[in-house]
Amino acid sequence: MEQTKYVEENAKPSKGKAFLEAVKEWFRKFTVKLKRRPMNIAFFVLIVSAVLYLCSLGNLSQTALNVHVEWIGLSEFVNTLFCILSLLLFLNAFPKRSKKPKIVMLVLLFVFIAAMIAFDLIFYIRVGDAYHKNIDSGDLTGQGRIDMEKYLLPALNSTIAHIVLVGVAALLTATYPLYGRLLNKINTRKVVESTELKETIDAAEEV
Repeated sequence: MEQTKYVEENAKPSKGKAFLEAVKEWFRKFTVKLKRRPMNIAFFVLIVSAVLYLCSLGNLSQTALNVHVEWIGLSEFVNTLFCILSLLLFLNAFPKRSKKPKIVMLVLLFVFIAAMIAFDLIFYIRVGDAYHKNIDSGDLTGQGRIDMEKYLLPALNSTIAHIVLVGVAALLTATYPLYGRLLNKINTRKVVESTELKETIDAAEEV
């Protein structure tokens, strides 16, 4: 009976339980990292915005080539460049070994974000106006309209999505001390079960 009880106490947990425990532990460690660097949430959103814009370059380029409107080519070029530079500015604004952000880099980051939003709005407004004018005048009909809408409408939708994501990233960057305090209230202490504690004590006594 005693041997059977010993085997039951030391039996390994099921695979499902072990998987859930591993997932729970991953989330705990992930939350601990966020508590140390809450601005990583803003950095993640900024990365998503950059990836979205860069993946939309095909439709944006087709729009710039076929819709002959001033500033849209420049808007595409500046935003492509600033998407990459803003990530570098963010990393330099929040160095890992520093508890306080670098103000100069942080100000430049917000300037770049404001510039991206401004050029996105220029692109959206000018391309949208040109598109509607061509429809109203009757210059864009039939297959030509269908072909243009294949890349023009996705380009406009990507522009709006980029504005929203960049704006959210700016807001999260500005308010990271606030939600950082909320993250600190989350209990991330590892709970040691009584069986694990007993095994640790028994191992120490054997030594």
